Amino acid sequence: MPNNDVYVANESFSCRLDGREVIVNRGKTRVRHGHPLLKGREHLFSPIGVHYDVEQATKAPGEKRPIRKKTTAKAED
Repeated sequence: MPNNDVYVANESFSCRLDGREVIVNRGKTRVRHGHPLLKGREHLFSPIGVHYDVEQATKAPGEKRPIRKKTTAKAED
């Protein structure tokens, strides 16, 4: 199984893991690469593409950003 970050179950099933019953739901249960639930059950999971959004906190050199004026709430009498 290739080293992807996250896998999703292809079908629902239950199994015992570390002495506990684990219920896996098709299309909902996700596990990370290397999780014990994958071992020997790789055919029951498919890799999913994970894209991590990263917000840039500061502007890049030469980048223009709009200036927002602060508004103050007026108290009503």
